Amino acid sequence: MTYKLSIITVCYNEPNLEKTCKSIVEQTYQDFEWVVVDGGSNEQTQKVWNKYKNRINTFVSEKDNGVYNAMNKGIRMANGEHLLFLNAGDYFFDNDVLQKVIDKKLDKDICYGNIIVYEDEKRSYLKRYPNVLDYSFWIKNNLCHQAIFIKKELFEKYGFYNENYKIVSDLELWIIFIHINMASYKNLDVTCSVFINGGLSSNKNYEDLANKERKEVIDKYFTKEEIENAQKEHYSLLENIFSIKNHWDCKHKVLTILGIHIKLKHF
Repeated sequence: MTYKLSIITVCYNEPNLEKTCKSIVEQTYQDFEWVVVDGGSNEQTQKVWNKYKNRINTFVSEKDNGVYNAMNKGIRMANGEHLLFLNAGDYFFDNDVLQKVIDKKLDKDICYGNIIVYEDEKRSYLKRYPNVLDYSFWIKNNLCHQAIFIKKELFEKYGFYNENYKIVSDLELWIIFIHINMASYKNLDVTCSVFINGGLSSNKNYEDLANKERKEVIDKYFTKEEIENAQKEHYSLLENIFSIKNHWDCKHKVLTILGIHIKLKHF
């Protein structure tokens, strides 16, 4: 059976799994397939899965070779036209997210929405994306997979996640899909999901690896001139004298005094 949408959830011993599951089964729109790829989690995690087994369409629990290996398994098992990765620990923003997305129509290769990022219990921010995803966007930013609906056909035509990367394989694929192969896309302008910092991509212990992998991907697909242009901040004369602007990563503000730019973290 082919579905319009498949939700793929990858998990390994996630303590906040229940919140993910509840946000999926409580969606007002339920005409989707739910594929679960568990990495052989502990008994506590399996108990949570058992509570929701009647709603899960496809379930596998076995050792894997990392998150991208698990996500690739999910892609191969999914039967939906569009795929959304809502991994264990992440959850939908509200119960009407999928209905809002369907109402906006999944009529492009890639449709993406907004995401709320929790830095910790006290700090969070809304991450919005532009309508145009040009080379400058990819060099400086990325789309979060928790809020991006991707045609399965793109993986079949252009390749799956590169399992040699630990952190930035999703960035590489979006560049391959959109920048290299001109996949169609649109901004849904719907707040889709909530992402709790703490995964590999946001773990400070992996920061050096993330920067190394990101540089490798950016250098692979963009020219030196494109990289230099994207990294320049453009300010008017008055803004160069004094201004406070939001940084492109949404996590910081940039204080400018007499041409000197100081990046400040949001508090």
